[in-house]
Amino acid sequence: MEIAEIIDSIREVIEEDDMIREKALPLTRDAVRKCSKSIKSTHRGEYDKARKFLDEADVMIKEAQKQLTQSQFLSKTKILNTAYQELSEAANFLSLITKGEFVQPDEFDIPGRPYMTGLADTVGELRRAVLDTLRDNELEKSERYLQLMEEIFDELHTLDFPNALIPDLRRKCDVARGIIERTRGDITSTITQERLIEKLRSFEKRFENE
Repeated sequence: MEIAEIIDSIREVIEEDDMIREKALPLTRDAVRKCSKSIKSTHRGEYDKARKFLDEADVMIKEAQKQLTQSQFLSKTKILNTAYQELSEAANFLSLITKGEFVQPDEFDIPGRPYMTGLADTVGELRRAVLDTLRDNELEKSERYLQLMEEIFDELHTLDFPNALIPDLRRKCDVARGIIERTRGDITSTITQERLIEKLRSFEKRFENE
């Protein structure tokens, strides 16, 4: 066989892979956007809408996965990892805010590694939720969300594996640690201010009664 024939046969396989990839990539990008919309809806308290966006993202990712399985090469790549990670973040955030429960990975067929890195990113969204509750003077919610943030960090921090085995998790845990420390400081400051205000009110009442 001539070298040109050999190269042509290989080219055909790669061209088929490229066509599959071009079908899968828009689905993954749309899924990521749906997850972002879900998170925004959760922050707004629009939980039904948030769940709808989640379900739509899940359908898109499954369709992309179906496309990729047609290619022996692409089925072994990590093209879907970002979409899975965003789905993990959005699904856990909605569930934690509405039910105080974590989502099981198999509920959306999320592989373990992107599930964990997505969960690490949930800490940042919980901080935003804490700041919202502090502005609304809902200290109980703030403390509950902080407890969830700490629980996520404590559990993920036990996974002492190299970056090659769980890409980016260690960095995300370092980021989460800083977020938790700032959030704890914000809550402490708010509680201190509330106590001071209560003392001033008490003092004013005593002064008025004299």
